[in-house]
Amino acid sequence: MKTVLLITLLCVMVSCLQAQEDTAGKRRRGKKEPKEGCSGWTWQPCVPAEGDCGLGQRQGTQEGPNCKILSKTIKCRIPCGKRKEYGDCRYRRAPWEECDADTNMESRTLELKRAVKGATCEAEVVQTRPCKGACKYQRKEATDCNEESNTFTITKQLKEGDAAICQEEIVKTKRCKNKMAGDGEAMTGRGARKAAKKAARKEARKAARKEKRGKKAEMNGEAATPKGPCQYGAWSEFGECVDNKQTRTRPIMAGTEKPKCQQRATQVRNC
Repeated sequence: MKTVLLITLLCVMVSCLQAQEDTAGKRRRGKKEPKEGCSGWTWQPCVPAEGDCGLGQRQGTQEGPNCKILSKTIKCRIPCGKRKEYGDCRYRRAPWEECDADTNMESRTLELKRAVKGATCEAEVVQTRPCKGACKYQRKEATDCNEESNTFTITKQLKEGDAAICQEEIVKTKRCKNKMAGDGEAMTGRGARKAAKKAARKEARKAARKEKRGKKAEMNGEAATPKGPCQYGAWSEFGECVDNKQTRTRPIMAGTEKPKCQQRATQVRNC
């Protein structure tokens, strides 16, 4: 009987181990292969909801008699800034090379990191730009924050530099962060939480500075007029040293009947 139980337990353990290996293998393999008679998904480029970057939608299609769904739409996002020109292609950026004194330009190579399925991407891309300080721009205008895309646009105009290698205008699209929306309402979500924390830290620093200034004024003998039940005048000079202690006082302007106010009207220090 014991032998039968041991054999049964061993079989159960082996089956559990095989199931775990199959699950791990599926996770390593990633997505399932398309079924027979179904071509698999082909995705179109991401189309932003507004402008040329930000949140948008991507359309996918597949063909075949065994396909249950022939088309669907998913959410997507095109990065704003310098990366938006590459769309569905993600590149690993190398450091910028040294500035070429003859052309006053510098370059770097981008290696393909990953791409959305169906996207056509180049294995390497060479970026060039004017050397640092060759082109100087000044801010021309900036748009209000767009609530739907959570972005705003800044336009800069060439101020100094060679027009042959410098663009006359630069248009940058950035996230709004803690900026206010165009209709004057505060932003919500992560930006609002960050703004609230920043405002709280600012108020705490302001209160600490105010308290520090009040203590410094009291030590210097200046009059202090706080808003509260206890109000005082200016401190007197410290008296003679008695038993290795010096004492000074200040007149109580309000709250003379309160023991707490009387205690704060006297200050003692070591000689």
